Amino acid sequence: MKTRLSDKNIRRFYRLLSVRMIDFDCGELCAPKHGGIPYCCDNSGVVPVLFREEFKWQRKMDSFWKRMPVRTKVDRKLIDETCPHNILAECSGHKRCIRSRRSFICMTFPFEPHIGRDGEILGLAYIDDGHDGCVLLKKPQKIYNPAYIANSILFWQELFDVFPEEMELYAVESRGRERRAKKKGKKVRIFKQRNGKR
Repeated sequence: MKTRLSDKNIRRFYRLLSVRMIDFDCGELCAPKHGGIPYCCDNSGVVPVLFREEFKWQRKMDSFWKRMPVRTKVDRKLIDETCPHNILAECSGHKRCIRSRRSFICMTFPFEPHIGRDGEILGLAYIDDGHDGCVLLKKPQKIYNPAYIANSILFWQELFDVFPEEMELYAVESRGRERRAKKKGKKVRIFKQRNGKR
């Protein structure tokens, strides 16, 4: 399979996402409600997705990340249905977390890009997975580091340059998010850079 993300891309993405999102450890707030495991670190409920090159880059250093093992038919189905440029993986667990080694998706959670109808990234929106286990959901923009918001948007823009099909997936999710919000009589909350905050 053709390499699409270079080591240079990966190092740049990690630099962009290394800016702290918030000035406190949100895992300390949610872990007590989830059996001592932060919501986003529970491999039994959240399966991290890494880009193939990202996974290989991580594995060059050590075994912090491993491929998700196949334990059930559901696991096999998940793996079979995963995009060819992605790998489902498991980290070494929250107790042995190395923050600088988290995956791109771990570093952007609980956000994902919200795509406008013209294909432009309008900003970040909370992931709408039907669960409210993350304590950051529904929090106002003021708790987030503005540099983190700006860097995350830049990360997604540059990632979509390499993987345009990923933008298509997020565009579909954005339309679904808008429909779900409209049914509730609400607007989607979009987190923008400060000069265009909402």
